[in-house]
Amino acid sequence: MSSPLPELNAGAEHCLLSLCQLLVFLRSSNHFRGVRLMRQGCLRICAVLITLLAVGLGGFSLRPARAESKYMFLTVTDYEAGISYRQAQWHAPIGHLINPCSYADHFVATIDWNDGSGEHKPDTNVQTRMLQTIPVVQSGIYLFWDDEHVANRIGTQVVTTKVALHCAGDPAGDREYIEQNEVTIYSRIPVNQVEFTKNGKSISTVKGHDNVDLTITLDAPAPPSGTWVKLEVMPAGNLNTLPPYVQVSGRETQETIRNLELKKPDADFGIVVTASTVGRPQESQKLTVTP
Repeated sequence: MSSPLPELNAGAEHCLLSLCQLLVFLRSSNHFRGVRLMRQGCLRICAVLITLLAVGLGGFSLRPARAESKYMFLTVTDYEAGISYRQAQWHAPIGHLINPCSYADHFVATIDWNDGSGEHKPDTNVQTRMLQTIPVVQSGIYLFWDDEHVANRIGTQVVTTKVALHCAGDPAGDREYIEQNEVTIYSRIPVNQVEFTKNGKSISTVKGHDNVDLTITLDAPAPPSGTWVKLEVMPAGNLNTLPPYVQVSGRETQETIRNLELKKPDADFGIVVTASTVGRPQESQKLTVTP
């Protein structure tokens, strides 16, 4: 069957298990007329209970598997305002997407940040396969991304995730599962200082092909979302291992990028790194690279 299998609630399951154990005992005890009568009575009780379970009376009911589950929800709930994952060149899933069908012949996921950007389809790793001549999505847990989204409203907001699906073989008509996800958007923290260091100490000169560290310090601890810092080296191309962005982890004030390799020059030259989030960019001290 293509739709989710039903399951018994805990009370009904415990009661049926106890009755079955009693029936096993009675079935093996055929020597006494009283026991046989008890067995017949127990069978009648069991039949009545099963009927009650089927019609949902007496607090015992059949319920769909995963009836209380979420089918599309955010696993990342802290975001930094004013920057997208795409801009930071960061590609990480922000939520889970669940297909409860054995095979779904229609499976569409959407997200609405409720900030005016509108409802749209996020990127997912959902893949289809052919079931005879019909493209279907197999049951499972999938991931979704929304790298282009830029959060702008500071504070708490509700993000709506929705999945519409149809299990292959079910009657016509999609089922929709909607989840309201509470997220928090944090302000970006300005950069206070960026500095070339080696062994934890500030340096001004280094030989080509040597490694240096770069330490970025914020004005205040980063929020739970972390703070993305944009990095640029001048002149460009002289510190190829420098990433375009680095994230200062949540509740931390500093982040150090270690073992940046410098090109060996033909003559002395100087480089400077600029670090920025919001406000005025900060420049490192000039680092002189020698042959």
